[in-house]
Amino acid sequence: MPYTPYTLQTILSSPRIEEPIQPSTSSSFFSRRPTSPSSNDGVTSPIIRYSSTNRIDSVGAWDSDLYCGTSDGVVLHYSLEDHASPTETFSTHLENTIHLGLGKRSVERILLIPQVSKAVVLCDSTLSFFSLPFFDPIPTSFIQPIKGVSCFSHDIGEEGRIGEDGTVELSVVKRRAIQIYKIGESMHLKKEIPLVDGAITLTRHGKILCLADNQIYKIINLQQSSVTNLIPIPQVAYSPPSLLGSGTHPCPLVAVVKQDEFLMVSGTSDSQIGIFVNGNGDAIRGTLEWSSFPKALCVEFPYVAALLRNNSIEIHNILDQKLLQKIPLDPAMEAKGMTFGHGIKVWMDILAKKLRRHTWHQEEDAELASVLEREISRYSTAAARILIYGHDTVLAQVTTPLVVQVDKLLENSLIEEAMELAEQARNTMSNDNNVYMERLRSELNYTYQKSGLLLLKETLFDDAFALLSKGDMDPRVVIHLFEGLAQPKWLKEYPAILLFNGIRILIEELGSIKNIVNQQESVSSNETDETASANGAPEMRRVLLLNAREALSKYLLLERGKRKDRLGQNDTICKVIDTCLLKIYMSQKNDDAIYRLLKQPNDCSVEDCAKALSKSKKYYALSIMYESKHMYEKALDIWTKIYSGELPDPEFKDGLTRIKRLLLRDIQSEELPLSVIMHYAWWLTHQSPADGVEVFTRSPRTKDMDPDEILEKLENYSNDGVRTYLEYLVLTQHSERAEYHTRLACSYVRDVQREIESNHQLKQMQNLVDQFKKHVNPIKMIENSKEELNQVTFVGFLGSQKSPLIRLRLLLIRLLQSSQLYSPETLLTVLTKAGPLDIEKAIVFGRMSKHKEALDILIHELSDFVGAETYCVTNGQSTGVIPTVTSDDDDHHQTLARSSSLTINNKPLPHLYQKEEQVEEDESYLSEENLNERRTLFTMLFKSYLSIKDNDLRIARSMHLLNTQGFYLDTLEVLESIPEDWSIQVLQEFLIRSLRRSLDDYNESRIVLGLSRGENLMVSSDMIKTYQEIGPISVDFETTCLKCHRIIANTIFVRESEHGQILHLHCAKLLGLVEEQ
Repeated sequence: MPYTPYTLQTILSSPRIEEPIQPSTSSSFFSRRPTSPSSNDGVTSPIIRYSSTNRIDSVGAWDSDLYCGTSDGVVLHYSLEDHASPTETFSTHLENTIHLGLGKRSVERILLIPQVSKAVVLCDSTLSFFSLPFFDPIPTSFIQPIKGVSCFSHDIGEEGRIGEDGTVELSVVKRRAIQIYKIGESMHLKKEIPLVDGAITLTRHGKILCLADNQIYKIINLQQSSVTNLIPIPQVAYSPPSLLGSGTHPCPLVAVVKQDEFLMVSGTSDSQIGIFVNGNGDAIRGTLEWSSFPKALCVEFPYVAALLRNNSIEIHNILDQKLLQKIPLDPAMEAKGMTFGHGIKVWMDILAKKLRRHTWHQEEDAELASVLEREISRYSTAAARILIYGHDTVLAQVTTPLVVQVDKLLENSLIEEAMELAEQARNTMSNDNNVYMERLRSELNYTYQKSGLLLLKETLFDDAFALLSKGDMDPRVVIHLFEGLAQPKWLKEYPAILLFNGIRILIEELGSIKNIVNQQESVSSNETDETASANGAPEMRRVLLLNAREALSKYLLLERGKRKDRLGQNDTICKVIDTCLLKIYMSQKNDDAIYRLLKQPNDCSVEDCAKALSKSKKYYALSIMYESKHMYEKALDIWTKIYSGELPDPEFKDGLTRIKRLLLRDIQSEELPLSVIMHYAWWLTHQSPADGVEVFTRSPRTKDMDPDEILEKLENYSNDGVRTYLEYLVLTQHSERAEYHTRLACSYVRDVQREIESNHQLKQMQNLVDQFKKHVNPIKMIENSKEELNQVTFVGFLGSQKSPLIRLRLLLIRLLQSSQLYSPETLLTVLTKAGPLDIEKAIVFGRMSKHKEALDILIHELSDFVGAETYCVTNGQSTGVIPTVTSDDDDHHQTLARSSSLTINNKPLPHLYQKEEQVEEDESYLSEENLNERRTLFTMLFKSYLSIKDNDLRIARSMHLLNTQGFYLDTLEVLESIPEDWSIQVLQEFLIRSLRRSLDDYNESRIVLGLSRGENLMVSSDMIKTYQEIGPISVDFETTCLKCHRIIANTIFVRESEHGQILHLHCAKLLGLVEEQ
């Protein structure tokens, strides 16, 4: 059965033109609601009679008024009334007869423009103007008729709208021009465009005109004033009524499809096609084909209606260009044409009955009832915009309700045919958001829902649920059919469940799935042997119920996919769907599906699902649901109980890691308070101290934690945990609390001591010092690179050795050199007890400013001469660069990168073996105090070198120091300190540099002295000028200070320059007039 989008309804017939009309008694599902009060009983219109040669040549309709233009220059005005009854349709009353006064000429066209209450009539090449709705002629003083008109058109894109000036535009074609008028209360010419060949048909949308002359179609762009020639117009054969033979005449047809799209007819009498073009004249879409040449075209998107010369109407779908419907006409009608306008509103009683919706299992409040009433009013009231007129008849082409056609098929159990019909209707839908599309969607929903329920009755569950989903049925209705899943409270939650009347009745008849299965079983048993039926009935029932559940699962997943943008937002429908899905998966023992559902955003009902999961002992799944609902405390509680064995669940694996990851997530305090984090962090610490400390150090909430409390409790677990947390506070958080630095350093010392004692490594430590002394040649000077220089310090040598003890010592050395906050006295005591940790003691002596003891250890105990020079050049802050080291072999402690404290005030220190000019440049960023300290240290180091017993080593180290760091040494003190047997040749380089430096200092001082004298002279000159400008300042015993108002007397005072006020010096400083020195 093909889909038929339209039905013809008679509006005016032959008897109604010639005499008063009695209401029709024909039965139809179309009716019309009255829009104005009915005329009084017994009052009829006057009898108007015409000869049989008069005919209707044009029509126009708007709301309840119909205007018919006749062949003798008369317009008949009818009023239409609707009895709103399925047994009575229209009553037609002739309200007025308007003589145009142009003789017995045909009224070619009537155009109604309701937005400005005007009607435009073309008769005898003259446009006349009338007011709506009574069709009174407009005085020529306001709007004069336009003569010499061949065709005209309004802007179809402006239908229902007016411009900002309260007018609409009218395009009028004369013999050789197009005139654009603006019409409102009055009319004036806006624009005129030359058109050499004129036009015989015209339509317009926006700034684009589509027209045709006697030869060709054209597109005119009013904005660009451009003309585009298109295809030739069709020439149709005809037989002149008064002459022998036959001929052809041009018959162009154009129509607006939508913005920037037009339809035009091409071909001949034998072959005719419709071509779609855009605003540029380019062909688009496919083509339309008709069985006969069209007399007229009307477009009501997405349909094209064509009145053909074979006295029929063909309806095509614009979207796929397929023929949908053929409507034959009564030959006696002699159809002349069809027109598309504002139309006549038609009330469809059958739609009102079929598409009316009511709440289900809920009371319908007044507001919702009002909304539903407005909805059904919109759906059931349609405008018949296409009118067909003949000799003495007017028909309305009214949309045929889909539900009328479908219900007839479903009543005969022709579900497959009904679905084919619905799909045909669905293919005509567009994206336009208008009443027609909304009504068609509602009709399709009704169709799919009813078809799905009928299939459900036959236990075709998969097909049934697919149609119910396609019909947008509320999933709660479907779930309600399943006992054990349905909950009455869901039916009463917002939003209310709305069902069509017919659907509600059918659902109540079906009952539950068990009832449907039992009924199907009864039908099957009647058709088969009773014994065989009794044996197979339980199994058949079980299989059908399982199939129903499986089909429901697929249906719910489909519905869930349609609402994926609302998941996790506590939507009622999503909550019902997810809760039922979880219960179905549990009944099927499908653990994978359970976890897949719970691990993604879901709306499972916490109360219902928690009971079901707990009852099934799915504790891990329950915790996953809590986690997805941001109920983290409950999730942690379940995880800890599963780990401890209180709640057995083998699905919970890698438990401590899961707990740690959750505690390390950045979660709002409202969802996971700090107290909860601390509680489970200490639980985790009890199970695994390393994991617990990681929470304390890496949690986004560490700033809110109390480090003292954490350290106090960590003492009960392990030194490793304490050390790791202290490393976090000192090295990561850069805490400035001396207590933390001291405790961390002492922790490192204890680790070193424990390593020494556990493996008896005192002898190995001494061997290490001996190896260093053999490894380094103190006489050979290293001048190649910093890497080689680092290797000749004891700290650098330690970095080249690999053992747990050395790793621990390097960690300690790094902290001792980089931190300025630990207590050196405490560390020295701990180091002394720990063992022969000489390099560590040297660093601590440096912190205590006991530089001699530090240098003695470096030179005499370790023979670390480069380390000693590094110590001096860093003002006792470092003994060498520390290589990269890790605190342990595992990953529980942080990696400490290659670093050194060889910086002062965040500025790099010079290379130990740089030239003296570079040393002088480095002096620029040192304070006087630091510079004096460095000089003292190098003097102390020089004297220590002189005390070396080995003569060659003494000379080599001393001269190396003089030649590289001589800038920091006093020349006279050096000369007095060196042995008398040292030759001048050995001291030559040092003496030359010293003398050059002394000469440079002397020259520089003379320059500075000269500049100072010149500056003093300039200041004195400026002062003399100032004294001359301000004159003498007189102060007596009554002169007071401007600020404190006390007498100046013999105190020191100043004079304010701008206003000459006198102030005490200290008062001027308080006011900021004099800077503090």
